[in-house]
Amino acid sequence: MIYMLNELSLSTQGNRREAENSLETFIAAATNAGSHGFTQLRLHEGAIQTLYQIPLAENFNIDHWLKDGNVNSDYKDKFRLLLSSFPLFGDEELEAATELNNSEFKHQLDTDESIAYGLGAAYLFDTLAISLITHNCWKKSFIDLSHYYITASGNDQTTSVKVKHFYDEKSFDEHLDWWKEQQVDSLNKANELWDKRDELFKNLIFSPEVQVSLKRIGFSKFFYQIIDRLKALDSFAANWKQGAFETKEVNETTNLRISTESDLTLRSYGTLRKFTVEGKGKKVFDHHIKTGELRFHFYPDNSNHKIYVGYIGPHLKTWLFK
Repeated sequence: MIYMLNELSLSTQGNRREAENSLETFIAAATNAGSHGFTQLRLHEGAIQTLYQIPLAENFNIDHWLKDGNVNSDYKDKFRLLLSSFPLFGDEELEAATELNNSEFKHQLDTDESIAYGLGAAYLFDTLAISLITHNCWKKSFIDLSHYYITASGNDQTTSVKVKHFYDEKSFDEHLDWWKEQQVDSLNKANELWDKRDELFKNLIFSPEVQVSLKRIGFSKFFYQIIDRLKALDSFAANWKQGAFETKEVNETTNLRISTESDLTLRSYGTLRKFTVEGKGKKVFDHHIKTGELRFHFYPDNSNHKIYVGYIGPHLKTWLFK
């Protein structure tokens, strides 16, 4: 499950010791979240450029802390792993996560109102946000935001929303009941999708590995988008009767955006993309479609004009994303 870093909490506080304490509390909170399945910490692409240079105290930033030989190396290793192992999110992904156009979130901090990318993404993805305790306003289990958007009818709309939020181990635990409910709901949806696959998608063939990968997805706001993408692929498969599968043709005639893996990725991680094709053993499923933080891989068989779906789940390793 993904969760979001509140980049507004990367701000200056009283002194170096307080800044060090806030980093240690942050790492403990994120480690606790990871033990409950929140394994992908995401941050907005605009924040990473200045993340390590943002002063958390006078003449002290995260880069100084990481290079300090007196800081516990375990803390530093965990922090690097948290912020370097998972992809950033950008405006394009935010737009894909919602039906709303020109959506913007703002947070009132003292007398200033700032655009809140991480908190807004947490709301859109229906997940948690995490903050460093650099200000008392972040010591809350819910954060208030102003949400501006344009409705389908073209009208401006501004509403107040609350974002689920944590800043230490205890505040994360306050959201455990919600998280358990989402996990049960997700498992029920995954089981239902698998049981009704032949009814819903008459022209797609699902590899047995899909049943396992569906159960591993965890709760995702993109679940129904996956169904929509599968329906679009199913519709194309119904009319694919001759010729080789052409990615360009599908991209131009449907709402799908299909990509294929690079040679570098296939040489390094091709085995991760091998799934079962009925009667033909394992094949490399290098065609994939992105849906939010999820991907699904499929194999178009040019010999019989059938499309096999082999994987639905988180981003698989590539030579760039490891």
